[in-house]
Amino acid sequence: MVSIKNKNLRKIEKRLHVMTWVLLFVFMFLSSGLFVLQIVKGSDYEKMAEENRIRIIPITAPRGVFKDRNGRIMVNNKPSFTVSYMNVNSSEEEQDEVFKELSQILNMPLVTHVVNERYTVNEKNEVVLDKLPLVDSNSDGRIDEKDINVVEDGSGAKILPLKIEVEKGKLYFDSNIKPGTNLLISYSFNTFKNKIRDLGYKKYMPVRLKTNVDFETVAKIEEKRLPGVVIEVEPIRNYIFGSEAAHIFGYVGEISKNELEALKDKGYRAGDLVGKMGLEKVLEPYLKGIDGGKQVEVNAFGKPIKVLGEIQPIAGDTVVLTIDSELQRVAEKALQEQLIKLQTDKVKPFPNAKRGAVVVLDVKTGEILAMASVPSFDPNMFARGLTAKEWEELSNNPLKPMVNIAISETYPPGSVFKMITAIAALENNITNEKETIYDKGVYWTILPKKDWKPGGHGIVNMVKAIAQSCNIYFFEMGRRMGIDLLEKYARMFGLGQVTGIELPGEKAGTVASREYKEKTFKKAEDKIWYPAETLDAAIGQGYHQYTPLQIADYIAAIANEGYWMRPHLIKSIIDAEGKTIFESKPEVAGRVSVSKKTFEIVKEGMKGVVSPGGTAYGVFSDFPIPIAAKTGTAQWDLKKAPHGWFVAFAPLDDPQIAVVVFIEQAGSGGSTGGPVARAILEQYFHLNKDKASGENTQDITLNQRGMVQP
Repeated sequence: MVSIKNKNLRKIEKRLHVMTWVLLFVFMFLSSGLFVLQIVKGSDYEKMAEENRIRIIPITAPRGVFKDRNGRIMVNNKPSFTVSYMNVNSSEEEQDEVFKELSQILNMPLVTHVVNERYTVNEKNEVVLDKLPLVDSNSDGRIDEKDINVVEDGSGAKILPLKIEVEKGKLYFDSNIKPGTNLLISYSFNTFKNKIRDLGYKKYMPVRLKTNVDFETVAKIEEKRLPGVVIEVEPIRNYIFGSEAAHIFGYVGEISKNELEALKDKGYRAGDLVGKMGLEKVLEPYLKGIDGGKQVEVNAFGKPIKVLGEIQPIAGDTVVLTIDSELQRVAEKALQEQLIKLQTDKVKPFPNAKRGAVVVLDVKTGEILAMASVPSFDPNMFARGLTAKEWEELSNNPLKPMVNIAISETYPPGSVFKMITAIAALENNITNEKETIYDKGVYWTILPKKDWKPGGHGIVNMVKAIAQSCNIYFFEMGRRMGIDLLEKYARMFGLGQVTGIELPGEKAGTVASREYKEKTFKKAEDKIWYPAETLDAAIGQGYHQYTPLQIADYIAAIANEGYWMRPHLIKSIIDAEGKTIFESKPEVAGRVSVSKKTFEIVKEGMKGVVSPGGTAYGVFSDFPIPIAAKTGTAQWDLKKAPHGWFVAFAPLDDPQIAVVVFIEQAGSGGSTGGPVARAILEQYFHLNKDKASGENTQDITLNQRGMVQP
């Protein structure tokens, strides 16, 4: 009995001994683990915990505002909701679910299809796609070469890549595809993941998915409590007057991959808005403010629950323009109304008169007081986010509403060029103000060329020839002087070269010359300059091609009797503290060596344009301020209506402004552009106020500031 008890006690002791060692081992293992966690790697895990709990959320700085010359705000910012995504250590499956939900709520496609995107094969026979990650386009369960369609640009021949690196979006081609070959590639990519990957996504930094989201959409997102989705209130660009001066301001858009790469060291982040066109682009370094930031504590869904610290953003600089917003409004409205009137005229309609431009220039300073281009566009569309359909309609519009006609399109000047022919003839003693020529309506010296007036103008001298735009007179002047002298004087007045306006996309135009034909044409017989071409050039036809802004400079040079100022749009730039960091100063852009007497003769002829018998007398017969003007009808296609020009400066004795009105396919410039110019001049000299108050405008005089006084 005793031996049995002893055996049982020994077994129990043995088990207790084993259990003691096991417990001791477990305790030592846990203790060592805690030591590693708390002592060895404690600081690392503490940092990781803080990273999961603490976020730095940027606060976007408002872009600088645009004001007109009188301090009226034309472009500012307004608050809007932005939907962003921020990493909360979600798995790929969880992320896919979030993006699937957002696709429906935000009405954004989960997959975007790219059709015929242009690429050029590099020297390694490779092409790297812009948008990643790729998706399974043909739904065969895998992503490979079959999900990408490649054709050669031009021939349309289908090309199969040698291989593809799906993760990098890199396509390899065999030696048959030479470097420099242009390819059109179609593929599909994940819309949301591309925004994260392709725009420099950084861990724990919110990436914008969609801006200018309405409150109803925000409510739906908040209701879903989607992990990593953050609603931010950010400033969005607000063009107060819509399409007014759109070609001057341009527009802003989401920063591209290349732009982000170039600007990442200047405070830009994925999803930022940057200037894409106009002054928004040119002045980007000034308009972009300095972003602030908030250090916030977030919950497991990435939602901020507590602000731990905050740095306020600094707004961008304020840009004061030379533009007079009221004059700009009048110019655009008058031009738009005139286009409609021309298209719908019951007696003689011009159905294709759908495009035009206006330039109003201060001749003493070079300040642009108004610059209009019709048709236009509303830059607010870009600020809120343009849909693919809207962009397609805008970019494929045959009227090219995004092109600034005033600086980016060139046209034959027609008869508004005749003052240069007159100046060249007078200055080189080819004629004088007393010589007369008899105009029968047809010019026979080189080949029969008709005047615009059947039967001709009879006996004309220089002044009458300008006033009544006599082609025969200027044909004769052109024959006498030749193309080389004509070219010399055209270039003297700055034609055929850019003006230096602050806007991108300005064209230089073309001066009719022997050099132009030699460079342009390939056949030897086409390079020859013929005498008949000089006759065309003398009346502003043929190879002349100029922008409305260049014509405005040329008219300003006549108004100033020998010089013109560099045209500009920026008056000053003021920083957030109210300090002026830039202020424009009038700068002489060019001078011509022409006698005062010659200018007096030419001005007398331009005065005759709005006098009895002049080509624009019907429009300005009762205008109370003396002006100088010239009409132009520029032929460019025998099957289509000519373009219409009207140029003027005022007052005649002490010029202050030059006005240029151009309308495509509108016929005579006097009856088409003249009414637009009159509306502009009435606004500038405040004549409409006098009419409204019933004052007598017959005895109006001008003070030095251009204000009308009885």
